[in-house]
Amino acid sequence: MSVQKLETWAAKFVNTLPLSSLDGAVIGVDASYYLGQCLNEYNEEPLKVALGGIPFTITARVEEDLQAAKDAGVKLIFIFDGLDYVNKSPADAESTDSQGMHESGWAHYLQGDPKATVQDFGKAKYPLALVLRHLRKILLANEVDFLVAPFSSLAWLAYLYHMDQGQPIDAIMASSDAFLFDVDKVVLTIDAKEQNFNWLQKVDCLTAAGNPSPQAFKDAQLLLGSRFLPMFPLLQRNQVSTIRDALALLARGPVLQLCNQYRDDPAVAQSDYADRYKKAIMTLRHHVIMTPDGSVQPMDLQHAPGEVHAFVGQRLPDELFFYISRGLLDPQVPNWLATNEIKLTLPGGPIDCEPFRRFVFDQLNPLRLQSLKLLAECLHFYWQARPISIKSWDGRDTTQPLRDVPPLKEKVSTWKVQDSLMPPTKSARVSSVLSCLRSLKDKDFVQETITTTKDRSEHPALKSQSEIISNIFWRFLHVRGFVDDKHQLTTWGHILEASLATMDGGSRKEEQGIIAVELLRMGALNTQSITGSNVAPSDKSYDHKRYTNLISKIACLGRLKHEPVGYVGPLDRSLLTFAWEITSIRESLRNLCETVLTTMFLNGDVSRERQDWHELSQRLPFLSDNGSSLGIAVKSYLDALNDKAESGIPLADLKEQVKSQEKPYAWFSKVENGTLHKSLETAFKLFDAVNSAVKAGNKEVKDAATFAAADEWLSARR
Repeated sequence: MSVQKLETWAAKFVNTLPLSSLDGAVIGVDASYYLGQCLNEYNEEPLKVALGGIPFTITARVEEDLQAAKDAGVKLIFIFDGLDYVNKSPADAESTDSQGMHESGWAHYLQGDPKATVQDFGKAKYPLALVLRHLRKILLANEVDFLVAPFSSLAWLAYLYHMDQGQPIDAIMASSDAFLFDVDKVVLTIDAKEQNFNWLQKVDCLTAAGNPSPQAFKDAQLLLGSRFLPMFPLLQRNQVSTIRDALALLARGPVLQLCNQYRDDPAVAQSDYADRYKKAIMTLRHHVIMTPDGSVQPMDLQHAPGEVHAFVGQRLPDELFFYISRGLLDPQVPNWLATNEIKLTLPGGPIDCEPFRRFVFDQLNPLRLQSLKLLAECLHFYWQARPISIKSWDGRDTTQPLRDVPPLKEKVSTWKVQDSLMPPTKSARVSSVLSCLRSLKDKDFVQETITTTKDRSEHPALKSQSEIISNIFWRFLHVRGFVDDKHQLTTWGHILEASLATMDGGSRKEEQGIIAVELLRMGALNTQSITGSNVAPSDKSYDHKRYTNLISKIACLGRLKHEPVGYVGPLDRSLLTFAWEITSIRESLRNLCETVLTTMFLNGDVSRERQDWHELSQRLPFLSDNGSSLGIAVKSYLDALNDKAESGIPLADLKEQVKSQEKPYAWFSKVENGTLHKSLETAFKLFDAVNSAVKAGNKEVKDAATFAAADEWLSARR
């Protein structure tokens, strides 16, 4: 079963014009649609799904499009999806077809069939959610505006397009789903190289379909499947379904009549299609949007029913929607709160093994609940008592009432440190996690940082970015147990400081160090295979396999220095699985940081009179993901040294040959400068940072002896 998209079916009616014809126009871009094109349509990097992380080509691809629009005098405004709405279709990356392509790709890789491997991985869908924050980062770096919708980006774009006065956008770049909101034309693609764009008019599609009524055409689109309603079960049985097939089905009667006519069909009955269709129609008529004055309300408010939450979603405070719209808070945590559910899905590619399941479910759920608790405590009591259902792809299911999660609001409210409190000797106040940790070694300063309930109102709201960011870091460290209630470093706080002190500096290095320490105390940095098995002591490569497992896992915290082109090189599913563990904890830590920032605004701890919303968000850590590429490079390097240990080649010469990628070691054809020197140096420094944390941990770290032995083993191979 497959669907021929409307824009594909109407390909001969797609128009092409030079970008310059849009000079002076403002185009509202559906961010999910655009990113889906970049990641899953153009397919410039088919092996990205086997690596994980931010694809190597995405930044250059987006910047090329942005520059083309700028050169043509076109202003772009990107609109991102907000909270999930009722009936929202699952992401393409979660589909059975996509998961099947992952499995097929790995099977062909193990069989040594590179062509089939690339083809299969190229057909697998990449998860958009992994790249959305990175896209915002690119947009801000290129001074392109973006907003996040309350719910559907497409609904908000249609609202902005149809505004009677002060219409902010002249056209929409989106899929043909925009026609469901009575948009008359859509921009489908922008071709930066050819300096043109493709667009499609709804009237041409109506003509090609035989001029059905607008409602019949809309119903036909819905029956074929969209973001708002799955495909009608009968159409799923066709090898390929088109808009004409849907219209032919409607010739037998309206959708609700069809549902009644086929009510005995198991697939129709199981899908509850009639109810979902009615909700979809109401969603299209009264989707929730944000007006220019910041009000969050249904479209066509005068005729909207009183139970919009039944077909769109729960209403959250307008202030919270405002912070979401400015990118301060990703919709994920508010979505968990609004739906009472955390649904964990298996990403494409990782080995679905018990250690991975335990890590994602058991070990990260407390971190997710911290974000939820912190946010709920700033809202009405209704939200604070919500029971949260947590469900995993493997059947794990638990319910956690938020009232049973330890309170956090009073804990973090003790931090309201003004710039004026910082001693002049402190470097640039405290703008990094490391400087925040070190500042708490000053006993006099520690006492000044504690804000009691009595004098909380006497402290003015934080204003400058530096003091806001510093207080976010302190609150984050407190919630995560690196700082205690007396504002002093805990044992794990000292461990984290030791790790960060070994880093070269910079926000990206700091986030790598924090994630490493989190993994360390969760017991995830070990010498075991990803499935949890230990290397047999009788194995002749016992030390090599154990230490390579450990060091290459740590290397997944970093990123291979690679040119902005498609990756060509070896793959490793075990390291991909571990990279997805890093992705999961990185996302959870980012959510917590964003929640801390948002609750500071909700509680009035921060001045709301400002315009630097995007800048504040971009200064938070845990923004981008790295995938498994650097781990693969480290493993390939260490395996090569082990394989040639008996070759008679001096170790120093062998190391240089492998690092320089001399034949037969030319695995990575597109690494920067053609060598692995800098990438391996980055990886080994990451190991040093983790090893420093282990040394500072004393009895807190179980495998201290293993790290010491691995350090000695690695020293000769660096």
